[in-house]
Amino acid sequence: MEKNRVKEHIVRIGLLLFILLPTLMGTFMASDLTTPLMRFVYLISGVCFYAFFLVLHKQRTFFYFASAFLFFSAIEIVHLIINHATISILFVWTIVASERGEFFELLSAYWIVVVAFIALWVLYFRLVKRYIPQEFIIPSRRWRYDIGAVIAVYFVFAIVALFYNDYRPKWLQQNKEDVRTTAFVGAEKFSPVNMVLAAHSLCTILHDLHKQQDALENYSFGLTPDYNGDDVVVLLIGETSRYDHWQINGYERQTSPRLAARGEQIITFDSCYTIANLTTICVPFMLSPATPNEPQRFYNEKSVVEAFDEAGFHTAWIADQSFGNSFLQRIARTCEYCYYPMDNHPEMKDTVLLAPFSEVLNQSGKQLIVLHSLGCHFKYSSRYTDEYRVYTPDLSMMKMLDLLKVRDNKKGNFIGDQSKLNELRKVLVNSYDNGILYTDFIVDTVISMIEQTNRSAVLVYVGDHGENLLDDERNMFLHGTYQNSKYESHVPLFVWMSDKYQLRYPEQAAAVKSNTHKTFSTMTLFHSLLELGQVPYSGIDTTESFANPALTNHDVLYGLDANLKMMEIER
Repeated sequence: MEKNRVKEHIVRIGLLLFILLPTLMGTFMASDLTTPLMRFVYLISGVCFYAFFLVLHKQRTFFYFASAFLFFSAIEIVHLIINHATISILFVWTIVASERGEFFELLSAYWIVVVAFIALWVLYFRLVKRYIPQEFIIPSRRWRYDIGAVIAVYFVFAIVALFYNDYRPKWLQQNKEDVRTTAFVGAEKFSPVNMVLAAHSLCTILHDLHKQQDALENYSFGLTPDYNGDDVVVLLIGETSRYDHWQINGYERQTSPRLAARGEQIITFDSCYTIANLTTICVPFMLSPATPNEPQRFYNEKSVVEAFDEAGFHTAWIADQSFGNSFLQRIARTCEYCYYPMDNHPEMKDTVLLAPFSEVLNQSGKQLIVLHSLGCHFKYSSRYTDEYRVYTPDLSMMKMLDLLKVRDNKKGNFIGDQSKLNELRKVLVNSYDNGILYTDFIVDTVISMIEQTNRSAVLVYVGDHGENLLDDERNMFLHGTYQNSKYESHVPLFVWMSDKYQLRYPEQAAAVKSNTHKTFSTMTLFHSLLELGQVPYSGIDTTESFANPALTNHDVLYGLDANLKMMEIER
């Protein structure tokens, strides 16, 4: 009998630690918990959440109840390992809006984690059924209610401290600061509450977006349609594109030989930074007049594509990604021509964009054509053909399980033998550079197709965000970290203009060439494209247009973190 009790105690402690694992990991790993007090409140809140139900319910009932949150715990653990932060709004958005190809690519890298989690879940139920008695952990009803009341009071105080500034004690109030910078931010970041709150915030954002749709139907830029002319403006949005891995930007490898061969035809900007590190945010914002300082304009005003349409341009949207982004889908539906490949499989290459681009380009009249490419999105080796497998070994030559062999299970960082770490980074960089090499082929092909039309044309290529490739001691991988690293935020931006365009619009051509060393963000795209297209919109901000000599050279740039809060961009 005594041995059974010992086993019960051991199993109970083990199961409780398993339930609290994401909270324990987050206490030491989460970079968004910025102070010791914040980490302490986070830990106490996570423990109190489960303790409240444990003291008020019989033990077996409690453990069955807690099992409902284990799925959220698994997601939290993966997020902590990848991003070193607790669940964020954008991460939940990514889960909800993730595309089939993207989802299965990531799943293929972490399938062993999924299998291990399912096995642990099965083991969890077996242990609960066999060793956990259906009795209260604290026999005394009075003690149970007293402890439950204390925990309830704690959470009431935490909620007041977080959300009701007028009732918050003076020692918790911070002048002109977001209330979530208080210590009690920890009380809303522990699993599973953080995912529920993030989902609520996301639902609020999506509701606001849908609510504004009717208002946007009647929105006007005040432009008079002018269908005369044959100018072509092409915006090619690159996916997961790093500034420092392009040969035309000084990279030692020949990753863009075709564009490099064009010499001064390619005008590249050396200090352009994206405001976010996920496509779901950075692309909609770059097409919008909104900024991190004025995010409400994202809801209240139409996109630059719709401005071109109102000005009399024939508009086209050609994409092989973001099938589930409601904002981009809305823009695409307003275009006269819209193309998405029917079979969006994981191995899709950007060549699927070329045939529809050629079809649209051969039409007459003024045109704005947007190409939204897959670029170098992970898994990199799926983004290019064998012909462009120049740098080896690449990811096609290794098992995805090898990505987990050099991780520190406690901290989530890549570790192990330094030679193994260097070998892994070499494979990642080789694969990524091959992807850039293939993108160089795509961009050059698009330019060649435009040249054959002998029209007045301008092409703008911009990366939506960059990528972490185990670059420094932080050993970060992929993108979507809580706060942009400089490897995610510094993106390539370059412009090509036909001879006819430069003769027709010498002022814009000269301005583009004069601004190449200025520092600015992708928020300039809205105003710059309108100036490049000669769209007479009175709301153009010339200080935020790289096609105007008045472009501001910024000392500090601001973007959005994973909870859509304004932050300074790392450079």
